[in-house]
Amino acid sequence: MLKDNCYVVVMAGGAGTRLWPLGNKNRPKHLLKVFNGKCLIELTIDKLKGHIPDDRIIVLTSVHYETLTKQILTQLPPENFICEPCVRDTASAIGLAATVLKQRCVTATMIMLTADQIIEPADRFNTAIANAAAFLEAHPKMLIAFGVEATSPNTLVGWQQLGHTHAFPGCEVRQIAAFVEKPDLARAQTYMADGGYCWNSGQFAWKAETILEEIDAYLPDATGLLKQIGEAWNTPSREQVLHDVFPKMPKGSIDYGIMQKTANACSIFLPCSWEDMGTHGALVEKIGSKQGDNLVSGKAIVTGSGNRLLAHTDQTVVVASDNVTVVVTDGVVYVGNNDTDVKALVDSVAQQAPDIL
Repeated sequence: MLKDNCYVVVMAGGAGTRLWPLGNKNRPKHLLKVFNGKCLIELTIDKLKGHIPDDRIIVLTSVHYETLTKQILTQLPPENFICEPCVRDTASAIGLAATVLKQRCVTATMIMLTADQIIEPADRFNTAIANAAAFLEAHPKMLIAFGVEATSPNTLVGWQQLGHTHAFPGCEVRQIAAFVEKPDLARAQTYMADGGYCWNSGQFAWKAETILEEIDAYLPDATGLLKQIGEAWNTPSREQVLHDVFPKMPKGSIDYGIMQKTANACSIFLPCSWEDMGTHGALVEKIGSKQGDNLVSGKAIVTGSGNRLLAHTDQTVVVASDNVTVVVTDGVVYVGNNDTDVKALVDSVAQQAPDIL
């Protein structure tokens, strides 16, 4: 069991637009019950059983998903849901969570987990978390980014260049010499060829006080705003202050805003499989089955080859084509190439037909 000052914060505020139309504004990807009746956020929290009590698991989500998230995660206390009134990306969201947690426990350690990735096996994952928590007790000014093995020149993830090893018993901890978020293909290919690099998993660990100090150093416009929210948090004016102040927070990710700039980042390796459920292809590979040279989830007949189909409907879907991705819900049918930029597509659809998002 993790120490009493250790909290897990599950980041679950994004809409997951790359999975549209399966994931949409009313039910984001981490709340889709497509994994044998469970959703991604449930799988994330299930892995923690026996390692941290429910009252020290915090869910950082959007006010738009508050009701649905609470209905799914009934085991968590109501006060453990921190709800952002608008989207300001992960740096501001994490600053908010750190501000709230520091009020609960001045020495709080935050284990930051994403709600949209599958990391297995759970025992190795929890061992890495415990090692990170122990390391931070000895080195409270450090920021930990959990690394995973790089298996391709992926341009959709962050990369860590690993430097010297920190002296720490029972676990290898490497200084991060450079942190590069979403490099271009040429650079990613160089990283693969050179060695000494790994992917960033998107999971982090740090002291609440330390990440607030880093935010003050690199995103100073946020500091005063977070202080206002913190001062009001345990008062009747909490919701009004949060609603008024949080939209003024700087917009940007923790990766670009802090991790690419800090000199205090280090890496603990996750000896686990790591799957980001951020695309149609990744999802159908996980929950679908083979039909010839096609990957299919749902009631469907598919001819041709190289197709990916997610049929989230009671209707039977027939696809007679090659190398397309088809997603069918009760309200929308999407057909695209396997490499379509769905996030950009959603931005375009928002201008023409926002009601179907």
